[in-house]
Amino acid sequence: MKKNIIIASSALLLSSIFFVINDGIINYLSSQNIQFYHFIFYGSPAFIAVPIFLLIKGTLKKNLICNNYWIPLIRGLIFAPMPFITFISLKNITLPEFTTLNMSAPLIGAIYAYIFLKEKLNSFVYISLAIGFLGVIFVIQPGFDNFNIYFLVTLFGVLLITTTTTIVNKFNTVTTTLGYFLYGGLFIHIISFLLFIWNPIKISYNEFFLITIASILINIALFLATFAFKKAQKHYSAIFCLVYLQIVWSSFIGLYFFNEYLNTYALIGASLIVLSGIISVPGQIKQADDK
Repeated sequence: MKKNIIIASSALLLSSIFFVINDGIINYLSSQNIQFYHFIFYGSPAFIAVPIFLLIKGTLKKNLICNNYWIPLIRGLIFAPMPFITFISLKNITLPEFTTLNMSAPLIGAIYAYIFLKEKLNSFVYISLAIGFLGVIFVIQPGFDNFNIYFLVTLFGVLLITTTTTIVNKFNTVTTTLGYFLYGGLFIHIISFLLFIWNPIKISYNEFFLITIASILINIALFLATFAFKKAQKHYSAIFCLVYLQIVWSSFIGLYFFNEYLNTYALIGASLIVLSGIISVPGQIKQADDK
């Protein structure tokens, strides 16, 4: 079981870097009058290449077979609004704020793990969650002048994405990791193609290059995250805390490329969230030892 945690944690760590790079590119594109469906349409070759590769390899049917087709399809529907939420949020709040708010996912993940996955949370995880929640409050700053309604939009997206990862963890035997990946992208690509036909735009070579890079990275990140939560099995809440590292990557990209930074209260919140992630490490080890 420890081996599974190490593999899952490594996959989640790598995916966190790819997620932030993708968000950074979207942060730039959202200011160029590019909508989420333009992004999905021009980036679709990165997604379509996967089933084509599996078809050539002869394993497409194997990865599309499910014990219960409703599970991956419902997960795909839940995931469908995410590109829209990401674009609209990054257009109205900074990249560091967006990423830091996304770090509330482990808090929701731990609640889901306790209720739906029947995981036993230890004292380290509880302390980590309490500190992490306090950090999120500092970032949101309810009642402060810096409060933005799009903070809540971002948090709604966090709720959706956490629901999808919980589904993968709970129903890890329904289909393969690639199966979840393919069904997960089905609805958003269909919606984006239809919206693109309604409102097409021509983009520059530079924008096409950025979209291609972002699409490749986000698809790899989604696959790695799906793989990680499928592999983690009974340690869902513990490995989820590793996503806190995204704050580090996001703060660097936001400051270096966009001159965006967290204010004093948000910086305190981010520090608390990172501390929460550090405290969660003994919780991961204890969970593994208890098994």
